[in-house]
Amino acid sequence: MAEPLAAPAATPQPAVRRVAVVFNPATSPDDAPERKHDLQAALDAAGIEVVWLETTKQEAGQGLTRQAVEQGVDLVLAAGGDGTVMACVTGLAASGVPLAVLPAGTGNLLALNLDLPSDLDDAVDVALHGDRRHLDVGALDGGADRFVIMSGLGFDAAMLRDANPTLKTRIGPLAYVLSGLRQLRRRPARFRIRLDDQPPITRVGQGLLIANLGRLQGGITVVPDAQPDDGVLDVAVLGTRTPVDWLRLATQVLLRRQRQPEQQRQAGPPLELFRARRVEVDCDRPQPVERDGDPAGSTRRLVVELLPRALTLCVPARAEGSEQDDNP
Repeated sequence: MAEPLAAPAATPQPAVRRVAVVFNPATSPDDAPERKHDLQAALDAAGIEVVWLETTKQEAGQGLTRQAVEQGVDLVLAAGGDGTVMACVTGLAASGVPLAVLPAGTGNLLALNLDLPSDLDDAVDVALHGDRRHLDVGALDGGADRFVIMSGLGFDAAMLRDANPTLKTRIGPLAYVLSGLRQLRRRPARFRIRLDDQPPITRVGQGLLIANLGRLQGGITVVPDAQPDDGVLDVAVLGTRTPVDWLRLATQVLLRRQRQPEQQRQAGPPLELFRARRVEVDCDRPQPVERDGDPAGSTRRLVVELLPRALTLCVPARAEGSEQDDNP
C-alpha cells in the first residue's frame, strides 16, 4: 500500500457573501423557531445573504445541499443533528463548497471530534471568518452516501439505533451510553474483511468500525490515531464476546496504544486495528449499519472507499504567528 497523503494545512477563507442554511426543524422542535431566529439575526448582523432550505422527512438534506451548490452559494451551514450534517457532507463532497457545522442536536459527532464551537455566535464566526480544512470522505457501497467520521456495523450501529429519543432530549449523549450498556451481550457475528488488495481475513466479534475520525457518541475514543486527512481509513474490529472482553477493551481504549507502522497495528482480541483505502466486509447475518452517527438499516455486505480531501470544512482560525496543527 502506498504511503498516506501528507496532511495539508488549513487555509484562510475567501470573502463570504451568500450562504445556504440547511435547517432541520425536527432537531429540538420546541426550540426550532428560536434557533432559526437567532441564526438569522447573527447572519443579518454580518450582512450575509441567506438561502433558507428546510429538511423534511422525505428530504434529509442531500438534495437541498446540491441545490445550494447549483445556486452558487459561497458556503453551506448545517443546522441540525448528525443526520443533517451527514446529508450535507454527501451533497458537498468534491464540490469545493465549504461546510460549516452549527451547534444543534444531541450528537454533533463532527463538532465533537474536531472541537468545533458549541456556541452559536462562535460557530457563525468560524463559518464566516475561520480557516478551511480539507478532509477525507468515505463513500459507501459505490452509492450516494458519504461519511466524514465513521461507518459502523454491529454494536455501535445498534447502540445508535436503540437510543431512547426521550432520553436523548433529556440527558443528551448519556442516552447513547445507556443504550450501549444494553448491547454488551449482543450475539457476536462473523466478519470476512478484505483490506485493499490484501487476502481476506475472518474475525468474530460484536462490531466493526471504519473510521476517518476516532470518537464515538458519549466522547469515547476508540481509534485515537485516526486522522481525517491522512489518506487512509482506520478499521477497528471489536472482538468482544463476553463482559470480560469489554473490560479488556475499555483498558485498551484508555491506554490509547501508539500507532505502529504495520498495516495491522494491534493483534488479538478484543480490539484489532487496521488501515486501508478500500474496505469490503461480508457478515454471516444482517448487521445494523450507521454512518456519521445516523442509523442506516441493516446489511450483510458493506464496501467503503476513501475519497481523499473531498470535503472542505470551516474550522477555527489559527492564532497569528502560531504553527498549524492539523491533528484533531
